[in-house]
Amino acid sequence: MTDSARGPLLDVPEISAYAEGAERPLLDQVALTVAAGSVTAVVGPSGSGKTTLGLAALGAARDGVRLTGSVLLAGTDLLLLPPDRRPAARAGRVAHLPQHPETVLDPIRRVGGVLRETAALGHPERAARRPAARRALARAGLEWETVRRRFPHQLSGGQQQRLALASALVTGARLLVLDEPTSGLDAALAHALGRTVRALADDDGVGVLLLSHDLPLVRATADRVTVMEDGRAVDEGPTADLLGTESPGPAGRRHRATRELLAAERRPPRPDRSEPGAEDGGAAGGGTVAAVGIAVRRRSGDPLAGPVSMEFPPGSRTALLGPSGSGKTTFARALAGLTVPSRGEVRLDGRPLPGRVDMRTAVQRRAVQYVHQSSADSFEKHRPLLAQLADTARLLRGLRDEEAAAEAVAAAEALGLDGTLLRRTPDRLSGGQLQRCALVRALTARPALLVCDEVTSALDTVSRERLLDALPRLLAPAATALLFISHDLRAVGALTDRTAHFEDGRRTSPCAGL
Repeated sequence: MTDSARGPLLDVPEISAYAEGAERPLLDQVALTVAAGSVTAVVGPSGSGKTTLGLAALGAARDGVRLTGSVLLAGTDLLLLPPDRRPAARAGRVAHLPQHPETVLDPIRRVGGVLRETAALGHPERAARRPAARRALARAGLEWETVRRRFPHQLSGGQQQRLALASALVTGARLLVLDEPTSGLDAALAHALGRTVRALADDDGVGVLLLSHDLPLVRATADRVTVMEDGRAVDEGPTADLLGTESPGPAGRRHRATRELLAAERRPPRPDRSEPGAEDGGAAGGGTVAAVGIAVRRRSGDPLAGPVSMEFPPGSRTALLGPSGSGKTTFARALAGLTVPSRGEVRLDGRPLPGRVDMRTAVQRRAVQYVHQSSADSFEKHRPLLAQLADTARLLRGLRDEEAAAEAVAAAEALGLDGTLLRRTPDRLSGGQLQRCALVRALTARPALLVCDEVTSALDTVSRERLLDALPRLLAPAATALLFISHDLRAVGALTDRTAHFEDGRRTSPCAGL
């Protein structure tokens, strides 16, 4: 699969990263190499340093983070260059797909024009740019005619993920840094992306640095794997040796962190033995939320979702399945009042709720809590997380500050987050850690309905198993109903007992038992 004779595109003999005021380094003397025509994967728990390493490989870092060491990109040490000269050194050589794709998508420009402009980095001739944009979209699983006139906000989370990938591919870069490229993608699209990544390496000689918790994707694409834990590279070797499933391989030589990732992946789902309880702080928990003829249309009049009618009785566990772009998130946002329906209404115990969340009372806002797939932008950047998480119970349930904070810490620890992490600001946490913080924030409202939109998409296998084990217990006190939107069928089987399917904005099957 590899052609090491072509030499390394990226050589990191040693890199460390330090955050202001942190007790330990974010990266501690990590080394890695990416050769032309090869795929090097980095795996590890949420918060282990994968995203920080991906940025460091570009000679970049988040605000307040200092890098030391050496990053050789095609022989040029990026860390010896002034920061303002590093983008020019990377241009046309390396492309980056970040963990949160919306951060690189222009919200006020149409997709086609931005892609053609980005293509200029690798295609100086104007006539070559539109064909390059078409090819990049096709490789990412999107059609030019379908998306070229749209704005990013008109795309689903999975479509935004593929658009960001196309933006990386269109430059013709020889090195790709892909951070969680399958989050938000259904199984078919994730499999297709894996084939694309492997073809880029095998056919085009592209080098790929793949940062992922998706172990099947890593097995299908990567030549070598580095396992991260607490900012250190604790294991490294050929993919088949470290992550092989046909035989245990040299298991005795695997690091504990590697063994834990594999054990969590293979563990059978635990049955939900939690019993719904009584709500202890107001009227929201335990009520019945219903969608009655909900439909959402674009300004042009084209349908996005619906009409859909569904009911979520107390304690119910419903999975909402369907391909990327089928309208699942649009429907979920309408339930929460984040997208205003064109017709229909949401009801709580038979009483209509205002279509806009800012028109709902505190009790009504509490009733439906929504956890989005990409949670980073939902937090205030410079305020400690614990204060933000405690706001929910304080404002919506009337708890005192210390009671609200204690409840948030307890929920966070149940989901595998150390309470000390909550003293930090959001920029100091990983995507998977922020995803669980967003879940904590919603849970402490004790809602009637909790809507979880791809909440396992940024989680490693260990963190996901912890969530699957804890979430039913956290829902039980208020008999909270769950609407679980996911492409993660293992999580669906563990958490839900009935399913509904969406396609082209409509529910194609009634709720049925699993």
